[in-house]
Amino acid sequence: MRRSLALVLLLLLTACAPPSLVPTPTSAPPSATPQTIRLLYAESMAPLVRALTAAYQTEHAQVRFVLIERSDTLAWSALESGAADAALVTWLDPRLPAVAWSRPFARDGLAIVVHPQNGLPGLTREQAQRLFQGRVEDWSPWGGLPGLPQIVSRDEASGDYRLFQARVMGDFPVALTAYLAPDSETVLDLVARRPLAVGYLSSARLDGRVRAVALDSVPPVRETIASSLYPLTRDLYLLCDGEPQGALRPFAEWLLGPQGAAQVEAAGWVAVSSVAP
Repeated sequence: MRRSLALVLLLLLTACAPPSLVPTPTSAPPSATPQTIRLLYAESMAPLVRALTAAYQTEHAQVRFVLIERSDTLAWSALESGAADAALVTWLDPRLPAVAWSRPFARDGLAIVVHPQNGLPGLTREQAQRLFQGRVEDWSPWGGLPGLPQIVSRDEASGDYRLFQARVMGDFPVALTAYLAPDSETVLDLVARRPLAVGYLSSARLDGRVRAVALDSVPPVRETIASSLYPLTRDLYLLCDGEPQGALRPFAEWLLGPQGAAQVEAAGWVAVSSVAP
């Protein structure tokens, strides 16, 4: 009888016991190791670089970018010394060593800009050369505002300056009286505030404050830049010290692929995939 009663009590206690507390194994993935890419870039493409890195981080949260603004002329020395992992440049030094790895990823044009009130319809390269040498005292015969043009140029370390010097000025220097602008925003501001000013900057940086003029009868618009018809068209490059490795490799593949191209177009530049063959 006692055994039967004990058995009944045991069964009742078992029925009232809480469920098992033995943990169920889980397969939660380990947290991704943060990766850093030190990216050097030319000032003229600052809005593009911010758009590209923000878009990439949205898809790759473990990647952290350290953005370093430097002139194109300093890009290779920074890569060679290990101060940066990659560079986005507007100008490739022809003296780069054989180990340098570069690929074009975007394109823009260098636009000559004037004040919106200036009716100058356009320039030939010869006229632009004379103008930036300071040899034009009054450009009203060309359709510009009467008076002495005020020249705005970039500093010699800038890729903008190097392209303008190579394709417009040749062996002739820019006038010593020219104002040397440290960045694209300064060019925009100076030309916007001075009706007689003329300068140059990336076509992708144009806004309503200034007006771009045609060069050799070709305007710096998307179609003429994509087809290289505009005389001051240039490619923008991803530059590395050797083939990209580590965290840099998937970023390079993304940048040179359709996702990077979509971001380039959205930011106002021309993607290399849109370039006419």
